[in-house]
Amino acid sequence: MVALRLLLHSFVLALANIIFIIAGFGIYHLLKPTNQIAVQAPSAALMCIIAFLLWSLLVRRFCGQDLLFQDKNEFAWAFLMALLWSPVIFVPFHYIARGYLTSFGNMLAIWLFQIPTNFLALVVVKTWFRSEDH
Repeated sequence: MVALRLLLHSFVLALANIIFIIAGFGIYHLLKPTNQIAVQAPSAALMCIIAFLLWSLLVRRFCGQDLLFQDKNEFAWAFLMALLWSPVIFVPFHYIARGYLTSFGNMLAIWLFQIPTNFLALVVVKTWFRSEDH
């Protein structure tokens, strides 16, 4: 069950990262002419954090405790595994959408986005559930 939990949560977190990076790009386009990173990164991060919290609440509501993180090590593993899922998700998506493989720079940018965003998302989820349990 631990492996399923980690694979599921890390995949959802990585997928949310990619979806909301693209959504953040859309927000940037609506607000042109502004600095792209100043708009895209914070809006994407906020949406990712909220989406992962909502995901975790839905898992708790519909799947019970079995699929929730059980200890702090699982949070750490999910954090690391989400970094591994990103190229698995993004490279084929980029190839299908654009017709060519993505650059290493794009993957690096995603990872640099994921590190602080996913850390915050996992801390928010951990804190939320800890406060509900008390």
